[in-house]
Amino acid sequence: MNNSIKISVIVPCYNQAIFLDDCINSLINQTYSNWECILVNDGSTDNTEDIALNWQKKDNRIKYIKKINGGLSSARNAGIQNITGDFVQFLDCDDYLYNQKFEKSVREINNQTNAIVITDFQRFDSATQTVLPPHCILKTEYFSQKEILLKWDNTFSIPIHCAIFSRDIVEKYKFNEELKAKEDWFFWLQAYENTPETHFVPEYLLAYRMNSAGMTHNLFFMQENRIKALDKLEQVISDKDLLREFFKQDLLATMKENLQLMERIKLLGYKRTMKYKINKVLKVIGIKRD
Repeated sequence: MNNSIKISVIVPCYNQAIFLDDCINSLINQTYSNWECILVNDGSTDNTEDIALNWQKKDNRIKYIKKINGGLSSARNAGIQNITGDFVQFLDCDDYLYNQKFEKSVREINNQTNAIVITDFQRFDSATQTVLPPHCILKTEYFSQKEILLKWDNTFSIPIHCAIFSRDIVEKYKFNEELKAKEDWFFWLQAYENTPETHFVPEYLLAYRMNSAGMTHNLFFMQENRIKALDKLEQVISDKDLLREFFKQDLLATMKENLQLMERIKLLGYKRTMKYKINKVLKVIGIKRD
């Protein structure tokens, strides 16, 4: 097997030291050894630094950098500035890889530029310590800018650590630091701008940790950043017909959501009215008092 391809792993860390050992052990246990890991401490206030420095001492493939807190995109971009590898693996510090992720990904590589290798994933429930099926079924036909634009979140989404990206893609696009959510979707859209050669390994080779405290559960926050991302789509999508198709689809979906919301509000008002009338009748016949 060709061992010359080096993978740079970028691990942004922010106050999740409790998961960091699991994350790094998943790298140490890889059956493919030509990798480096860049731990980016994004201003953590827990013991992330202690754990990271300890790993740096134990394995010279692990590098540690520290920065002022700037968010996930900022941390990943700081990592990109320090890579020396041919391909890049992004790995959030609460997630982890299975031990053949790199080996099976590298086998697929034909070209070292404009190339992406995607593997399938599972979910991990921290509360119950159980592995669950993925939230969507990944298919080869999804890996295009059009599909990622039109079907993201509705049909599928791809956790960023499913992929290894050739270095040129990562260095060209980086992550939009104005986005505090939906940054992965935006990055995927950028990565597929020039139709990269894509290989899909339909095997579960990583785990995505489900965390009820994660920001993805803050609907207002997510919607706020989605609007920011939509405002920037023209910078990424050059096909104007595709862009119009997306906004038409998005408008219809929003109108349906608003209609459902109006129906719920109407039903809530009806229930309150009925409750008031029932209480009034009960009061008249002496069954209920104020």
